[in-house]
Amino acid sequence: MSTAIERFLSYAVQPGAQWQGGVFDFAEIVGGPLADTPMAEAKVALWVSCELEIVQGKPSIEGTSFELLISELLELLETNHLGYRPALISVTNKDLAMQLKERLSGSGTEVTWDAEPEFWCEVRDDMANHFSEFAAASLAPSLASSGCSGSQIRAFSEAAAAFYQARPWRFLDDTDLLKIQTPKPPKYLKHATVLGAGGREFGLGFYDSAETHWGMRAQRLDMGSLAVFSLTFSPISEAIEEDVAYWNDHNLPLATGDAFPQFLFYSREETRAPKPKELEFLTIVLAALAETSEEEMDSGEWSKQVAIQGKNRRCKISIPDLLEPPARTEWIDRGLMPDQRGNERHFRLIQSVMAQNKGMDVDQLNELLNTQYTGSIDDFDYPSATPFDRAENLYYAAIDTYGRRRIQLARQALQEDPSHIEANVLLADSTHDAAQRIDRFTSAVELAESDCDDLLKSEVGRFWEISKTRPLIRAKHGLAISLASDGQANEAISEMLDILRLNQNDNLGVRYEVIPLLLRQNREQEASDVLNQYPEESGPWLYLKAQVEYRAKGPNSPNAQRAMANAFKFNPHVVELLMDETPPMAAEQYTLGSPEEAAMVIEDQQESWMETDGFVEWMFARFAVWQRELLQRKRRASNAKRKKRTK
Repeated sequence: MSTAIERFLSYAVQPGAQWQGGVFDFAEIVGGPLADTPMAEAKVALWVSCELEIVQGKPSIEGTSFELLISELLELLETNHLGYRPALISVTNKDLAMQLKERLSGSGTEVTWDAEPEFWCEVRDDMANHFSEFAAASLAPSLASSGCSGSQIRAFSEAAAAFYQARPWRFLDDTDLLKIQTPKPPKYLKHATVLGAGGREFGLGFYDSAETHWGMRAQRLDMGSLAVFSLTFSPISEAIEEDVAYWNDHNLPLATGDAFPQFLFYSREETRAPKPKELEFLTIVLAALAETSEEEMDSGEWSKQVAIQGKNRRCKISIPDLLEPPARTEWIDRGLMPDQRGNERHFRLIQSVMAQNKGMDVDQLNELLNTQYTGSIDDFDYPSATPFDRAENLYYAAIDTYGRRRIQLARQALQEDPSHIEANVLLADSTHDAAQRIDRFTSAVELAESDCDDLLKSEVGRFWEISKTRPLIRAKHGLAISLASDGQANEAISEMLDILRLNQNDNLGVRYEVIPLLLRQNREQEASDVLNQYPEESGPWLYLKAQVEYRAKGPNSPNAQRAMANAFKFNPHVVELLMDETPPMAAEQYTLGSPEEAAMVIEDQQESWMETDGFVEWMFARFAVWQRELLQRKRRASNAKRKKRTK
C-alpha cells in the first residue's frame, strides 16, 4: 500500500461527507495556446469537497493518472487541515474508481463510479472558462500586427515614454475631461481623461463625447454597449507578447519596465489594435501632453507644436470645466455628490446664532432658525469683509467642485489668507510628491494647533463635536496617511493615536487604519488596547480582532479560533473573495456583511495579514472547519425537525 494511501486512511471517516474526483487531459480545456509546449501532455487531477465546496487540482506532466489522483486527494485533505476523510467518494473514470475502491475496501470510505458528478463538472467547466479567457488574452490584438508602420510605432513609443515621464496625473484626475480640438479627432477619440491620480492605473481614457464620460461616471449607461479606446501602461510581464518582442527587436524606448504602453479599442463586438490614423492621432496628443505645463493646464485651453516623424504637428486641447465651471447641481447630475464638509459652515452659523441667543425662549429660537437659517445652503449670503471671510468663501466653493478647479480655488483662498487651515489641507491632499505632501500637512497641523490652543486641554476627547477643532483632526489624519504611505509607520501611528485621544468617537474611522499599522510594527498590546476601547460588530473590526488574537495567543488559542469564527459568521465573503483569482474591487459604500464590505476588509488588511506569519493559511484552515461545523449544525437542525414531524 502506498504511503499516500496510508496517510489518507489514518484520518477518521466523516459521516455524510462526499468528495468527487477525476483525471482529465489538460489539453481538453486549454487547446491551442499550449499546443507546442510540454504542458500539452499534462493531466489534471481534480477533487472537490461537496460539503465544503473546496477545490483541489493542478496540471502535472509527471506520474500516472492514479498516482496524480491519490496525490491530489491527500492534498485536498491536508492543505485545508480538514482532519477527516469522507464517507463517500465518486470518481469520474471507471478504471480509476475500481482501483481506488480496491485500495479503500473495508476502510469506511465507499468509492463509486459516476461519469458526470454535478459539482465536479461545474468546477471543471469553470476551469475551462478560465483558461479560455487566458487563451483570449494570449491572442490579444498586437500593435506590431496592426498595419501601423514601423516609423509610426517608434514615434508612438517615444511619445508614450515622454508622457509617462511627464506624469500629468500629478495635476489632472479623471474628473478633468479634456477636449481635443486639433488635430481632428477620429471617432471615439474626441475627449480624454488622464488616468493615474489614484496611483493604480496610468494612461488615458478616451470617449466619443462628454455625455459618454459623465454617463459612465453616473452609472447611467449600459457598460456592455460602450465603445472606447484606452491607453494603459502595464508591466512588461503583463503586456502582449508579440509587442514586447517587437519593442526588444527594434530597441524602442520605455519609461520604465512597469510602463509598457498598450493602446486598444474595446466594444461588445471586438477588441482591436488601433488603425494607423488612430495611432498617429494618439501620438500627437501624448507628445503635446508631455510638454504641457501646469500653468498651461490652468489656463483651460492651450496649443502645443510637436515634432512627429520629422513633421511639426499642432495640438489644441481644452478643459471645458475650467473655461465654464459647472454649478454644484451639475456635478450632482454627473454622479459626483457634494462634499459633506460643505454643510459645516452652515452648522457653525447656527451654532453661533444659538450662542448669541442663549436666553431666548426655545420656541422663539426655533422660529428664528426656521425663518432665517433653513433652505438651500446656496441661498445664504456669507460674510466677505475680511481676508479670512474671502478665503472661507473660496474654500467652500472649492469643495463644491472637483479636479483642477478645486485646486485653483484652494490656491486662491490661500492668496487671501495663507493661514486658512482647511484650504491648506485641501491643497496638501491634492499634492502627489510625498515629501511636499507631508510638509503641507505638517504646516496645516501647526496652524490648526495654534488656532485651537485654548481647546487642546479643555475639550480633549470631543474634538469632532466642535466645528472649530474639526480642521485639526482632518489635518492630522491627512498627515498620518501621508506618513504611512511614505513608510514612516511609527510616526503615522503617533498621529493616529493622538487623533483617537482628541476625538474618542473616532468619526473618521482612524481605529481601522491604526491597528494594521500597529501589528506590522509588532505592537500587539497597543492594537489590543484600541480594540478594547471600541467594542463593535462589523466585518473590518472582527477580522482585525481575529488577527490580533492570533498574534497574541497563537493559532491554537481558543480566543483566536473563536474570534475567527465570529468574523466568518459576520462576513463569510472575505475568504470566498480571497479564493477568487479576480482581485476584489472595494466599493465606496457597502452594507454590513456584504461582499462589498469583504472587499474593503481585504484591501485594508491584506498587507498586515501577509506580514503575519501563517495567518492567511490558518484563516483558510479555520474557514474550512467553520464551514464543516456549520454544515453539521444545519444537518442536526434538519434532523431534529424531521423527527419532530414524524412524532
